[in-house]
Amino acid sequence: MILAGAPARAATDHVDGISDQNLPAWDGEFAYSPLAALFGDELAGGPRGQLSLARYVLQWNAIGQPSSGPSPGGDYRERFEAWLLDVRALGLTADVALTSYDGVYPASLASYARALQAVLEGALALGQPVAYLEPWNEPNNQGRESAASAAALADAANGLCEALRECTVIAGDLEDSRGSVAYELAYQRALTFAPVAWGVHPYAAVSSHDDAEVRRLRAELPDHGAGAQLWLTEVAAFYCIRGRLRGEARQASDAAYLLRGLIADPAVAPAHVFYYGVMGADGRSPPCSAAGGEDGELYGPGDRPRAAAAVLLAGGGAPRWPLFGPSPAPVAPVGQLQQAE
Repeated sequence: MILAGAPARAATDHVDGISDQNLPAWDGEFAYSPLAALFGDELAGGPRGQLSLARYVLQWNAIGQPSSGPSPGGDYRERFEAWLLDVRALGLTADVALTSYDGVYPASLASYARALQAVLEGALALGQPVAYLEPWNEPNNQGRESAASAAALADAANGLCEALRECTVIAGDLEDSRGSVAYELAYQRALTFAPVAWGVHPYAAVSSHDDAEVRRLRAELPDHGAGAQLWLTEVAAFYCIRGRLRGEARQASDAAYLLRGLIADPAVAPAHVFYYGVMGADGRSPPCSAAGGEDGELYGPGDRPRAAAAVLLAGGGAPRWPLFGPSPAPVAPVGQLQQAE
């Protein structure tokens, strides 16, 4: 579908969100984490804070899975609920992406919608509603869905968000891998609604210092990319990848490209940018072996900031963190965006 008119192209000039599921287990427990205190005091929650958004990639049927009781280190459902409460404590707005980690996929759109409704209603009951929803994470890579199936999930999610008046759908959520533009076009053709925002994961752009594919993805959006916001819903600069130690200097170089190349590119103009991985659980680095695993964390063991943290978080461990401008406004309906121009 083609959007009529063009929204205001409000863009961020910095990382303003974190995509980090380890947050409840920073330093073992969020409530006693020095890193959590630093984020709460200097980076998040207030009108001048750099960070205003937090993201979780959730197993789509997690809420319906058996539970043995609350424990941030226990069942999947409890870890997600602990994350919601900790995000609320930081004053951040919640964004949730659904996926399958275990190879079990929704048997029908109805089963997907029931599971999603449980997620949304559960978050609301905890006092941290899901404001933004990514219907399926990286359907052209990690999520492993056809473009038509991914679009059908987005249609179902949008219908539920509209009915509940609780969330805004971020469509696509595509990795900028080979074939992503053709996938995006097929996804668009299959949609029955016009998204006000699209998500992209520019991992290839950051690792190659070349955003040509992201530019193409933007240009092939409805109305040549002027009809919706572009969100970089997940991206990282890697310290270690698949057993290959790249080191702090290389990670910082990629982080600098993310900030000064990709985010600053007017042909990309992302509305929001989520960095994937702040610190590993229990103060440990994530496993990184040749068999799999990646480490893009900004902090190492002992809450030690890596060089990339200084690039992306404006200080990376200085006694006082420089603060940025006002938190971004929510995505408005298309009509309101046109009036704002």
